[in-house]
Amino acid sequence: MIKKPLQKAFVAAAAVGAVALGMGQAPNSAEARTLRFTTQLPAKNFHAKNNAAFIKCIEGQTDLKIEFYHSAQLYRDKEVPQAVSSGAIDMGASTTARFAGTIPAIEIFYVPFAMGTRDDIVAALAPGAKLRKLIDAAVLKTGARIIYWMDYGTAVFLSKKRKPIRTPADVKGQKVRVFGKTLGEFVKALGGIPTLTSGSEQFIAYQRGTVDAGMTGISSVKSRKLYQVMDVVTRTEHAKIEFITIINEKVWSSLSKKEQGAMMTCGRDAEAKLRASVAKVEEAAAKFTRDNGKEVVDLTKAQLAEWRKAGEPVIKAYLKNSGELGKKVLEAIAK
Repeated sequence: MIKKPLQKAFVAAAAVGAVALGMGQAPNSAEARTLRFTTQLPAKNFHAKNNAAFIKCIEGQTDLKIEFYHSAQLYRDKEVPQAVSSGAIDMGASTTARFAGTIPAIEIFYVPFAMGTRDDIVAALAPGAKLRKLIDAAVLKTGARIIYWMDYGTAVFLSKKRKPIRTPADVKGQKVRVFGKTLGEFVKALGGIPTLTSGSEQFIAYQRGTVDAGMTGISSVKSRKLYQVMDVVTRTEHAKIEFITIINEKVWSSLSKKEQGAMMTCGRDAEAKLRASVAKVEEAAAKFTRDNGKEVVDLTKAQLAEWRKAGEPVIKAYLKNSGELGKKVLEAIAK
């Protein structure tokens, strides 16, 4: 059941009411069969559309109804993991980066160039793969269960004409929007100043000059209208952006076997469709950006090698911060 944006007062009341009613506890009445789902992405974003299709699939196979709140109507991206884990809301979609505070090893996706090619990434995150099982288990300990993984493509740099970023040296001295600690380490290694900024707050940060440049997925240039405030997109593709669709573990345990099965089946289908479509989505976004008069920098092998070398110090920082799980994650990737 996809709902239109609500008035702020209603949203605030709903959020408070959810906590007061103890969302995430086992259902006691028929009303509890309506679940709530939050994402910070706008409705027109391909990820939000994927979540909407996932919800429709579940509703078609069960008696569950799922209210869908997009565009950070209820929670900003950094708030989603805690909101779902605590039971303040039943379900949500979040970048893996937002779990870094409790699971430092999950930052592997943001260690520059660590994940390899797209084929390497698909293999490493396939259902049942070692890396995926390690992270799924770690997230479950927080009180949230991963239903499915969501491919958001790769990270690029955004910059303005007056201070374009085309080479690693161009980052020096610039304030750069990042969406994770490890990406911040990368910016520091390049001589820049990292600024952690929620995805939904990017546009204003660029518009007001709070930051000079930023990182994001290239598809966001269109869906978040970032082309209106930024001029240059440099396709470094230095990090893998993954979202995860999660459900509160107590809510999951309260579902019937049929409902759980439907969620997993619908999730796997939604995941497969994303993996198959992301490359085309990114190319379409690059074309859209060029068509709107902006510069898109595709790197040569030599230029890419320069970026890779610049990111090497971040691997040491990752190992230092991620502990034993980080070592296991790197071993899984190596295999």
